[in-house]
Amino acid sequence: MLAPMQGLTNRALRAVYGELATPDVLFTEFVRVRPNAKKVIADSDFVEATTSVPGIPLVVQVIGCADDGVVDAVSDLVARGVQHINVNMGCPFGRMTSVLAGGGMFKYPETVYPMLAAMRQIVPGSLSVKTRLGIDDQREVFSVLDAFEKASVDFLVVHSRTVKQKYKGEADHDLSREIVLAAAMPVIANGDIRSVEDAQRVMKQTGAAGLMLGRGAIADHKIFDRIRSREPGNPSAEARQQEVTERLRRLLDGYEDIFHGDAQVMVKFKEVLAHIEAPELDRLKKRLKKASSCMTLRQQLQAI
Repeated sequence: MLAPMQGLTNRALRAVYGELATPDVLFTEFVRVRPNAKKVIADSDFVEATTSVPGIPLVVQVIGCADDGVVDAVSDLVARGVQHINVNMGCPFGRMTSVLAGGGMFKYPETVYPMLAAMRQIVPGSLSVKTRLGIDDQREVFSVLDAFEKASVDFLVVHSRTVKQKYKGEADHDLSREIVLAAAMPVIANGDIRSVEDAQRVMKQTGAAGLMLGRGAIADHKIFDRIRSREPGNPSAEARQQEVTERLRRLLDGYEDIFHGDAQVMVKFKEVLAHIEAPELDRLKKRLKKASSCMTLRQQLQAI
């Protein structure tokens, strides 16, 4: 599965990954519920939630709480044709840790079941949760597993860090294994899976039903097929550059279609570029980082 990543997994990137990377499942960036706005869900989020890649299930992630109208928001999404919903219970940033949303939901675990049960009555396809281990206690997640089971959650994605860790330290996949054994539903392991070796180790260590890849997949879109043994695990420097260049060309085309102006396109493009980590690509990255316009970016990519 390609992880939901705010600012990254927009419909342009999903289209490119659907064609070049072929993950089994795609996730949207989180759809934010806006309780005090005229529209609870922004029009732009509806567009994202209803733009899928043929042949690959799209899971729409929502973030919010029952008091903010998240159940009504899910109802609106389903009315627009959305089939699969994932609830973000782990966002470690901003107000999502201080209110009943994202990682903040751990502060009031008694609210989890009623919200999920109400969603279960609405969602026609899969209902899932993506969670951290807790706010600062790695075992907090065990207190809500019963709520997930009672609400008939179809699968659970576990990023084995706490909310307060953000992306520091290492994901604790020993705890992923404990959750796999304790949970009644399939568990998908997430966190620090950046290579075929990582994927194999985490699957063996946890016994998880599957893997969700985030930063590792933005760094190397071919990682899904490398894990499936359909692509070389360690491609040559030349092959790696060709793979990355093709992806970046297509992303640039997609970004120019959906974003407005060079400034916005350049920001999105360079967010992806920042995740690409390979010494053999350093020269390419350096040239692309210096680009000051979409035209310059395109010229640099065509020259390779």
